[in-house]
Amino acid sequence: ICIFVGPKGSGKKTFVPEIAGQLLANYVKAFDTKVDTIREIIVEAYKVVSPTVYFIPDADNMSNAAKNALLKVTEEPPNNAFFIMTLEDAVNTLDTIRSRAQIFHMDKYYPRDLKDYANTIGIKNEEELEIIADVCETPGDVNILHEQGVKEFYDFTNLVFDNIADVSLANALKIPNKLSLKDGAEGYDLRLFLRMFMSLCISRQANLEWVMTTSKCSTTLRTKAVNKQMLLDTWIFDIRRKVC
Repeated sequence: ICIFVGPKGSGKKTFVPEIAGQLLANYVKAFDTKVDTIREIIVEAYKVVSPTVYFIPDADNMSNAAKNALLKVTEEPPNNAFFIMTLEDAVNTLDTIRSRAQIFHMDKYYPRDLKDYANTIGIKNEEELEIIADVCETPGDVNILHEQGVKEFYDFTNLVFDNIADVSLANALKIPNKLSLKDGAEGYDLRLFLRMFMSLCISRQANLEWVMTTSKCSTTLRTKAVNKQMLLDTWIFDIRRKVC
């Protein structure tokens, strides 16, 4: 078992599929860290005949029961399975797992690193590179912006920033129609939208309460069970109440 430790934005989740590719292994990502999910993965791991990487992201959130279940693969490693988990803090797993795992600490990407990565995937426009350096935290974020159109994404967020307080409430509540509120749904990435909006608040010296409201929304978004539609609607109401 391998553990990648680092703060959000250090690229842990982006790195794991690359490892699976280098190993020429199948890649299975856990949908959650619930004990039943972990047990199902472990049972499967002892049956696979081809090299397979099982990825458990955000393992800081695992219950003690799920952590104890994972002990089995450290005591009796499967023949063809590799387990990789990501943690923000290594203390958030069992001492026994840490002592038997290979631990790799990862640092946060610097803006220049993200610009360099953007160049490798064909982004050369200086304005777009500056947006990436300002908004993105990982190569995965860069990929999302690239796929959705850096300039188009930025122009949409600017349009929202300029008009959210002035248009009718009915029109303001149409903003979510342009954002992806469910996994796999079409629309601009909600995390990056909020990050970009907050960046605009700071660069254009908006009301500090807009920054605080957007920051709170971004933090809440990290909660697994959050209702994104309700969260965004609440954010729209709060922003309109705190006109800059």
